[in-house]
Amino acid sequence: MGQLNYVSSPPKEHILKASCYEVDSIYKDKKLMEIYKRLKGNIIDINASSIAKTVQGTEQDFLALMNRAKSYLLQNYMDLSEEEHKTLLDMFQNAVFGYYVITPLLNNNDVSDIKVLSWDRIVCKAAGKRYVTNLSFLSEQDYNDWYDRLRRIHRINFNIHNAATYCTDRKSDTDFYLRLDWQDKRLVSTDDNNIHIRKIPTHKYSWDYLKDAGMVTDEMIEYLRDRIVNGYGFLISGPGGSGKTSLLNKLLDWIPFDQSVLVSQESDELYSEVHPQMQFEHTKTLEHGAESREYSLEDELRLGLLQDIDNFVIGEIKGAEALYVFTTGLNTGARFMGTIHSNDAASSVTRLAQCARYKSDYPMETLEEMLTAVPFVLIHMEDFSVTEIVEIAGFDYQLQQLKFNKVYRKGR
Repeated sequence: MGQLNYVSSPPKEHILKASCYEVDSIYKDKKLMEIYKRLKGNIIDINASSIAKTVQGTEQDFLALMNRAKSYLLQNYMDLSEEEHKTLLDMFQNAVFGYYVITPLLNNNDVSDIKVLSWDRIVCKAAGKRYVTNLSFLSEQDYNDWYDRLRRIHRINFNIHNAATYCTDRKSDTDFYLRLDWQDKRLVSTDDNNIHIRKIPTHKYSWDYLKDAGMVTDEMIEYLRDRIVNGYGFLISGPGGSGKTSLLNKLLDWIPFDQSVLVSQESDELYSEVHPQMQFEHTKTLEHGAESREYSLEDELRLGLLQDIDNFVIGEIKGAEALYVFTTGLNTGARFMGTIHSNDAASSVTRLAQCARYKSDYPMETLEEMLTAVPFVLIHMEDFSVTEIVEIAGFDYQLQQLKFNKVYRKGR
């Protein structure tokens, strides 16, 4: 046999064992769960069609269902304490109208992402690390019934257009918005419904919190403020759940209040409660009878070019909307800020140019050169921490590539 010709990578830990994120859950109390299973069987399971209507019904429908559950417990479990009675009703209500067994993860501030991959496989990301959890549904049927109820609560139709979709829950939690991404089991190889929940703080993290969490330092905060005030654009890169949106959300509030801002995003993750000149738009498919019209990030940005905008912000760049990053800077002199997935800071502009080429015939080199029209900061993040900062320092016409000024690199 021949020999392999390669250079070994630096040593790195090879993790082949999952860490478990354990949380306390009332659904693990053996005594209460035995009663809850009977309550569920007599009220939920034998009235599936009625329950389906109730979750989209009126306040009277909700009260009628809860009264049925209360009557069942009073008639069959008269020796329950008042606290046990209340806890079982809370368990019942949360199963029918709420987030059921994953509620403890939603209540934990360290958890940013939750995925249900099957009834007995619930995983999460907490403090930037991925874990399996000690939670599960009672059975596959129990999970599928809850999944269907939750879709009904969020008014997501069971048709071919919504087999893979997303929505935002702004009402269930006072501390977080929840972005829910749905994948119907018809699209999943394992025939399991999948749901991913991203927790978005309703109140932005303070700089002190971000410092304590290891995202930034005092010196870095002053650097970011200086670059915002002096008109630099920002492209923040990194894997999912690395803190890109949390950092960009903080930077939005620093944009000078005498400048106009257009924020375009797929889901409502970016917001500002202080900036007076900021408008927010999200993508949407509008339906009227047999007609439907999808309004994309491209549509919003194109219209924004006519609206005297000083700052364009894209929540997450994935496709041809990237072209407007280049055209806004060249045609209007406006600043751009946004996030993108890439492996490091420098390659984020390559990824940006690749996305722009979905809709443009510009050569990669031409697109990258366009970015020198405005001062630009590239930030890379991993595990809820800034790991790299570089600035675009010009374009090398001989080598046909961008020149970078390395500002910061986190020690390994």
